[in-house]
Amino acid sequence: MHVSGKSNMVADCLSRAALSNVVLDIDYDAMAKAQKEDKDVKAFPTAITCLRIMPFPINNSSLLCDVSTGQPRPLVPQSFQRHVFEAIHNLAHPGRKATVKLVSQRFVWHGLKKQVNQWAKECLACQQSKIQSHVHSQVVNIPVPAKRFSHLHIDLVGPLPPSEGFSHLMTIIDRTTRWPEAIPLNNTSTTNCARALIRHWIFRFGVPLDITSDRGSQFMSTLWNEISQQLGVKIHRTTAYHPQSNGLIERFHRTLKAALKARLQGPNWADELPWVLLGLRTAPKEDLGTSAAELVYGTPLSVPGEFIDPTPKPLHACAPNDPFSTCVRNLSPLPTSHHGLPSSSSVPQALRDAQFVFIRHDGHRGPLRRPYDGPFRVLASGDKTFRIMVGSREEVVSTDRLKAAHVDLTGPVTVAQPPRCARPPLQQAEPAAEDKTPEPAPPRQQPCLTRSGRAVHLPPRFR
Repeated sequence: MHVSGKSNMVADCLSRAALSNVVLDIDYDAMAKAQKEDKDVKAFPTAITCLRIMPFPINNSSLLCDVSTGQPRPLVPQSFQRHVFEAIHNLAHPGRKATVKLVSQRFVWHGLKKQVNQWAKECLACQQSKIQSHVHSQVVNIPVPAKRFSHLHIDLVGPLPPSEGFSHLMTIIDRTTRWPEAIPLNNTSTTNCARALIRHWIFRFGVPLDITSDRGSQFMSTLWNEISQQLGVKIHRTTAYHPQSNGLIERFHRTLKAALKARLQGPNWADELPWVLLGLRTAPKEDLGTSAAELVYGTPLSVPGEFIDPTPKPLHACAPNDPFSTCVRNLSPLPTSHHGLPSSSSVPQALRDAQFVFIRHDGHRGPLRRPYDGPFRVLASGDKTFRIMVGSREEVVSTDRLKAAHVDLTGPVTVAQPPRCARPPLQQAEPAAEDKTPEPAPPRQQPCLTRSGRAVHLPPRFR
């Protein structure tokens, strides 16, 4: 027999979960005593409001409550307001509007909505866990130098399947001519990378003036810095988790891997790499209107399968005032093209004026890890990067990874410490006690089981 919810009131009430039934960790006896000394609570009975103040007896005292809504709402003194907010908000960390509604339905004090809204906005757990929107700063054009082979982009690719003892690639691109180079490596040590750069690039194209790389351990090492200083090369390192800063070579990796996968017929990619590089160097580029090989050598390279052999032209020494030489000297480099630009690129004003920020953790994180770390103190701000004090060191972080931290600046701000990446410290052995306690018996070894679950009984000589 079915009974509707209106008729079966007991079952209907038991089937509904209400937040008001949750027992909050609030000492109402202490609140009643604090009401007698709080100035705001004393002003409520004489103030012109829509509240109906009535005392409710609890234990040996009475608690002043508002009953205008049909539910008694205690008048919270100032010393209990923060505790009441945390007791309700910390249950599930709802949004600001939901928190204001939950608190106002159960408690009353002057300026409740404004204060609860501000506290919910400054909740560190909410700011570290919730993502409203990501910052997309305006893309800045990196100037292309007029001199060829003066600005290089360097990166590493791998690990790849082993081929002839190689497992990685060191990729290099000239910013002016877009000439690519991919050098096979058997390991990615700093010595091996520096040797590959000198043998395969500098000995052919000369020493560059600038090198852009990421923050890999090879390019951050002391040896790499010393070699660059001796050669007179200025190192430009991108910020962490911001591959757009080195986008010229990152985009080349995609093209290189796609070409290798399309050409590869077996596991030996080292044999196919020279042919792939030849095709990429001779392929015309839309932004340049020509190929990288023609910008380097001044003439197209011959590729396998050409039907007509071009007639060689006699070479003559060019005079200083020769029109061709003048044209080559006045050749201006073309800027790089941008792909996938965001529709709206702007930095919020709150982030520009922020004294503390959160840093988005773009590395691998578990499903329940908070996406933001912080807050950290801002030392200097800019359009593309911020200089931030992380722990005891200064770091330059991309603006796209930051979020303004809303903290209470009236008191001391607790700055977060960077996550520990090294091994945990070894635990010191406790000194032995004076009284001799019996040593525990060694744990009994668990018997080996077969797939069917039977215990394996070894012969005595193997035990």
